[in-house]
Amino acid sequence: KKLLALIILKILTMGYSLENAKKFNWSSISGNLNAERVSHLENYLVGNKILDAGCGGGAYVEFLSHKGHEVTGIDKYDEFLKVAREQGREGNYVQGDLTNLPFADKAFDCTFCFDVLEHIDDLLAIKELARVTKKRLIIAVPKEDEVMREFNLTFLHYQDRTHLRNYTEKSLEYLCSTIDPVNLTIYPELSIPTQLLVRNLIEPRLGSSFLKSFVWKEYHHLLSKLLDKAQYKVIHTGLVAVTDL
Repeated sequence: KKLLALIILKILTMGYSLENAKKFNWSSISGNLNAERVSHLENYLVGNKILDAGCGGGAYVEFLSHKGHEVTGIDKYDEFLKVAREQGREGNYVQGDLTNLPFADKAFDCTFCFDVLEHIDDLLAIKELARVTKKRLIIAVPKEDEVMREFNLTFLHYQDRTHLRNYTEKSLEYLCSTIDPVNLTIYPELSIPTQLLVRNLIEPRLGSSFLKSFVWKEYHHLLSKLLDKAQYKVIHTGLVAVTDL
């Protein structure tokens, strides 16, 4: 059993590479920060001493450093921290494991952890995050798909084989409850552009080339009006938990 567990762990960790990070568009590596993730930090960050738990290439560490915060980024994989060093990104960087953080109790005012807990022992990790944090945890995880699988479809990040799990609001609430929060808020994030998707999937079935050119403008105008007035289901691919300690 131990050998099998080691083999499985080895297979999973093979996915932690720059190639995989680029494939799944990790903004901490590319530096193209996700606007919604930035808003989480702007709205919910407290204090000045901040920990980015699972910082990847350090783009969010640098972003907050530029705003005057004292930010430390920690990641298990030196391959990602090397990106931060090569890019000369501001902030403090430490190599370490989120399930055994090399920091003193309550060393940080606030900790954020984006797209990490789904890869590791989340129960052990969240206890460590709470141990080193005084005031607040901001956690983002992938949301369990409840819509698209009905149509035999999935989204890109669900194909990441390094994920051990996805989350529902109930399972995320349970996870956060294990650290006895003073207050907990959970909300969805990262909605797909449903209207744009529908527009791109609809193609006109017109006849001759002459007919195509003749009616295209009117067709497009009418279709746009109909699509603009339609009601679209909001489909989120992520969840955020803001946990006060």
